[in-house]
Amino acid sequence: MHTQLCVLGGGPGGYAAAFLAADLGMNVALVDLETRLGRVCLLRGCIPSKALLHVAKAIDETAHLNEWGIAYQNPKIDLDALRARKEKVIAALTGGLKQLAAKRKVKVIRARAAFEDSQTLKLEAVGGEPPAEERISFDHCIVAVGSSPVRIPAFDLPTPRIMDSTGGLELPDAPDSLLIVGGGYIGLEMGTIYAALGSAVTVVEMTAGLLPGADRDLVRPLQKKLSAAFKAIHLNAKVSSMVDKKDSIEVSFEGDVPDQTQRFDRVLLSVGRRPNSGGLGLENTKVEVNEQGFIVV
Repeated sequence: MHTQLCVLGGGPGGYAAAFLAADLGMNVALVDLETRLGRVCLLRGCIPSKALLHVAKAIDETAHLNEWGIAYQNPKIDLDALRARKEKVIAALTGGLKQLAAKRKVKVIRARAAFEDSQTLKLEAVGGEPPAEERISFDHCIVAVGSSPVRIPAFDLPTPRIMDSTGGLELPDAPDSLLIVGGGYIGLEMGTIYAALGSAVTVVEMTAGLLPGADRDLVRPLQKKLSAAFKAIHLNAKVSSMVDKKDSIEVSFEGDVPDQTQRFDRVLLSVGRRPNSGGLGLENTKVEVNEQGFIVV
C-alpha cells in the first residue's frame, strides 16, 4: 500500500494533521495502536480528567453555598455511575472523530508500526487482529505518537495500590488516603478529583513550589485553595522508599515532612511523561532522537 501522507499516531496532533492534509486534497493514512482515535488526551488524559474535574467543581460549589445559607447533605457518590458517564463522554467524542475520518476518506489502520527505512513502515498486528497490509510506503510521514507516564523502577511494586494517571482515571475506588507524588498539573488535577470524592490527599513535591515553571502569581492562589482541600502539601521533599504492606503502602520521605514514615491506601505517581519514540525503528531513518527521546526538529 502506498499513500501520499502517513500519520503515525491517532491523538490530537495526529488526527488534526491527517484531517487538514485530507482537506487539502492529499491521500492520507493514519496508523495507530488503539481501536479508537484520540490516544492519551481523549481516551485516558485531558478529556476524562476534565470531565471528572467538572464533577469535583460541582461538589465544591455546593459546599460553598453554605455561606449563602443554602445547605446540602454530603453527596452520595456512585463510582460505577461516574465511570459510566465518563466513558459515555469519551465514546461520544471518539465516535465523532471516526465519522470525521470517514468523511475525509482518511484510511485508519490499527497496527504497530516501525520504520524499515525513510519511506516504508512495517505493520504488525495489535491485539491479535492482523492489519490488511504488512507494509505501507509513503511520500511523507508525520510522527505524532505522544507520550507515556514516567516510571520509577524503585517504586514499580507489584501492587494495584500504586497507580499512574492512567490508573487513577479508571477510578478503582475512592481511597481513604491517597499520596500524590509530584506537584505538577496532572498530579494536582488527580488530587482535586479524589479530594472531592472524599479521599484525604497528600502531595509531595521535590521543588520549592507547586507547578514548577508556572507563574508564581498564578500558583499562589491555587496553592492556597488546594491547601484547604488537601490533607497536606509537602514541598522540598521527596519519597525515598515504598513498601507494600498488603493493606497499604508504607512510604518513607526525605526533606520537609514532619512524619518521615506514613501509610497510604493508594499512591499515585505523577512525575512527568516521556516520548513514545522507542521501538519505532527511527534508527533506520535519518531522524535524530535526543537523550530524552524527543525527535530533534
